[in-house]
Amino acid sequence: MVAPINKYTSENNTVFSIVGKGLKLNTAEDVQEFVETIQQMSELEVIHLSGNTLGVEASQALAEALKNKTHLKKALLSDIFTGRLLSEIPLALKALCDAFEQVDLLELDLSDNAFGPAGARPLIDFLTNTKTLQTLRLNNNGLGIGGGAM
Repeated sequence: MVAPINKYTSENNTVFSIVGKGLKLNTAEDVQEFVETIQQMSELEVIHLSGNTLGVEASQALAEALKNKTHLKKALLSDIFTGRLLSEIPLALKALCDAFEQVDLLELDLSDNAFGPAGARPLIDFLTNTKTLQTLRLNNNGLGIGGGAM
């Protein structure tokens, strides 16, 4: 058994979770502790950010830390854009999706983000390029017919 790096890690440091903390993460500085933890997790398989709100800069910093995590299999990102402007969401989501293109992700959960069709655009490149994704959850995002047609 491997000792946890800190309170955000579990299961032999294969899971990183800040689920449900209600954090408003705007800047790279806001996520610096999380980025440092992720960088130390050589066997990271699951990242669980649900229930916090991520701005563009924070998402970009997290994405940079995630893009080389070749063992990453699950990204659980439901309810991560609460209170964000519709103009912010595509930029934040693009940064994360670009990072996920670099790994063999099996499951992506983006439920409860209410990003609508415009917010879903960054998913197009990711879904076009991923060869490994098996489960995609997009419940309650207000995609409508326009989002489904993408």
